[in-house]
Amino acid sequence: MLLFLYYYKIVTYPTWNYFAYLNDSKFDFSFFRFLIVVPLFFFNLRTLLKLDKEKIIFAIAALLFMLLTIPSLISAISKNLYPLKLLIYHQALFLAVVYFSRVKIPLHKIPTVNKKQALLILFLLCSLGIIPYLIAYGPYINLKNLLLIDVYETRLNVRGINNPYFGYTYSLYTKILLPLLIVFALELKKWWIAIIGVLYVILFYLFGAHKTVYLGLIVILIFYRFTYLKTIIKLIKISNILIVISAVLAFFKFDYLWILLFRRVHFTPAILDLQYLQFFEGKHTYWSQSFLNFIKDYPFEKPYTKLIGEYYFKNPDMNANNGLISEGFMNFGSIGVLVNILIVSVYFMILSNLNIKYRYFGIYLLVVLAFISSSTLTVLLTHGAFALLILSIFLLNEKEG
Repeated sequence: MLLFLYYYKIVTYPTWNYFAYLNDSKFDFSFFRFLIVVPLFFFNLRTLLKLDKEKIIFAIAALLFMLLTIPSLISAISKNLYPLKLLIYHQALFLAVVYFSRVKIPLHKIPTVNKKQALLILFLLCSLGIIPYLIAYGPYINLKNLLLIDVYETRLNVRGINNPYFGYTYSLYTKILLPLLIVFALELKKWWIAIIGVLYVILFYLFGAHKTVYLGLIVILIFYRFTYLKTIIKLIKISNILIVISAVLAFFKFDYLWILLFRRVHFTPAILDLQYLQFFEGKHTYWSQSFLNFIKDYPFEKPYTKLIGEYYFKNPDMNANNGLISEGFMNFGSIGVLVNILIVSVYFMILSNLNIKYRYFGIYLLVVLAFISSSTLTVLLTHGAFALLILSIFLLNEKEG
């Protein structure tokens, strides 16, 4: 039922229709592809359910399955528009993450830092680190942004404020350090530090009115209480209920809930995959848009995200970011995709060998979402994924017994 609801909304999605128009085609229903997709779905599900449900890798793989694998399977029903190699890329990603997690590394022998000491260090680090932001962004703080009013005006006002410190630390503070500070404080019952941590997150939101900062805070507080299995079960239940409600409302011409909750999450990345593969076929960038640009000059006048935004969405100011499959293909075709899959699989393989308690899952969820929607190197270096990996090994790895 859900598959056909998804299919219906793809067919009526203007961006998919425009992509089909550019290719002189349409989003069709291939019964032969359907016969391939359904067994693959149950094979993927069976593979997922074999994982240890008390380990973080189960929750990570389940997220990838829901947010990337299932949309790719549904999109692959179209033989006209969806290339088989793109389905293979997504299958390779999911299966690599699962099977790499079975590789055992003796990380339990590495000593870890005392959490009480770590809490004080994090508190001092965040308290000092926020000062440059207060100096630069303080004059532009607009309390109306707390009610999501004048958000875009604030973003326009602060657009000219930029330096390497802000560029490399904003995501580090909002996605890694402050969430850790809050979770540690809750775990150790240091309520005043937890409250200050929440206030710091709100301040960081006011510095640029980025709604994802709010999302991060909500995610951390919600998932603090639930085990990995309960988290995934609740996500599935809530998603299924919302899918049906959204589809019913969409039938009566109220599409906003569907667009906000599902189209943007599931099928905007899917159409972006197709757009990236088509646009960069034979025009690979070879990582020239990154710090590796000393090897090869970037071949375009605009950032690649704006190229996609202008060509496919008719909006030259739109940043059409997408995740590791699209970015990997843009870099070096199938080899680039393989490189990104290996990097991400090894990353999660290391996490799977650590004993990380469920209360920290909200932080890792933010990293998974970043890998899905951004450049792999950017996620590692500027979104804080590499820093989180180091903290996971030396701080969050609970000793058995």
